[in-house]
Amino acid sequence: MTKNFEEVQDIMPRNSLAIMASVLAATSLFILLCAFIESVKTPIWMFIATSVIFAAIMIFCLSAKIRISIEDEVLHIRFLRLHMIPLENIIDYKIGDLSIMRNYSGWGISKVTFKNIIAIGYERGISMKVSGRRVFTISLSDPEGFAGLLPPGECPS
Repeated sequence: MTKNFEEVQDIMPRNSLAIMASVLAATSLFILLCAFIESVKTPIWMFIATSVIFAAIMIFCLSAKIRISIEDEVLHIRFLRLHMIPLENIIDYKIGDLSIMRNYSGWGISKVTFKNIIAIGYERGISMKVSGRRVFTISLSDPEGFAGLLPPGECPS
């Protein structure tokens, strides 16, 4: 039976992105003004360089997305690179507050590779133990609904 799920998240909420854009624009404007103040003598290339860097940061934050989907019994997690996890490889999972989940409280595990893929603004998510000594923690808008698509774990609390 094929279970389908898809969620796409911005890595940063729009209001936080607007605040960051205004701070970066104010910084560029300040550098430009300093270029025209005789006593400061800031080179104009500093304004150009910072403006290009700030624009690149803004374009990245606007276009970067976290994509989480389940297709054909495989969990796909994409942010900068693709992680494909067959659902049968998920050993256990926990649902909860992301600040606690990232610390893996109560699992008592060591020598494990941890991967956190979390968008700003999400407070809840799911942390999954995967075969091969890996743990993936992802932010979700409905972690309980997502967990309903996973194989039963030992302790899905």
